[in-house]
Amino acid sequence: MPRSPVWAAVVPVKGGPLAKSRLALPRAVRAALATAFARDTVTALREADRGMPVLVVTGDPDVASWAPTHGAEVVPDPGSGLDAAVTAGVAAAAGRGATHVAVVLGDHPALRPEEVRVALAAVAGVDRAVVPDADGTGTALLTLPAGPGVRTAFGAGSAAAHERLGHVRHLPPVPGLRQDVDDEGGLGVAVLLGVGSHTAAALARATLPGVQATIHREPGAEVPGAALLDDGLEVTVPPEAVAGSGLRHLRVGQRVTVELDDDGRTVTRVWVVGIGPGETIR
Repeated sequence: MPRSPVWAAVVPVKGGPLAKSRLALPRAVRAALATAFARDTVTALREADRGMPVLVVTGDPDVASWAPTHGAEVVPDPGSGLDAAVTAGVAAAAGRGATHVAVVLGDHPALRPEEVRVALAAVAGVDRAVVPDADGTGTALLTLPAGPGVRTAFGAGSAAAHERLGHVRHLPPVPGLRQDVDDEGGLGVAVLLGVGSHTAAALARATLPGVQATIHREPGAEVPGAALLDDGLEVTVPPEAVAGSGLRHLRVGQRVTVELDDDGRTVTRVWVVGIGPGETIR
């Protein structure tokens, strides 16, 4: 590439009551989380480079109302699917002087500004790049020139489809960028990575099972640990409560959900929302 790219970010956001329909949640909670995911995604992109335009492509009036408050510009979604939304965003980016576009879908609540900078530096040497999502099949980041002739292939298996279109696969160390959220498992991993302030607030308002707690002393293979409930009460976390959780390690300070015995002093089950056998958000 003869010169450094001049980036713009394009963020398609569906919005509305049908957003994130694979999350097993009441519609209102799901919609609130979908909005929070998008707001944290836009915030991270905006904070990564204050000079980089962030273009939110949407047809939803609620999304169009909050996007400018995050420093983003709104581009009308033509309503013909995700690839058409990306094309509209790329055209708008070209009109704002960008030479290249970074496409990130609005479902990356654990994305951090420094990860955006790392990813864009990693792909700056090629015209077209794709960073797969955590499972390797979807697209977490797609870059392409700003201009006519846009061809994208979002949907199932999009990472491989974008490679077939000439995008070079990159795997920079950006776990928050690569962790999109489509279901409870994805949300659980994002929570472990650390979600942004909007998602954290939405989760705090959501009705979830169990009692919220913070690990105070790590449980060992044979040694009980301890957790502090939000009211300050210390409870015992026996090893057997962790064994079936699907978690390999609980660290001091980690937020978890617990169920307690009848006395309310001993944990009988511990989990992170979306992680572990049979765990769903309810």
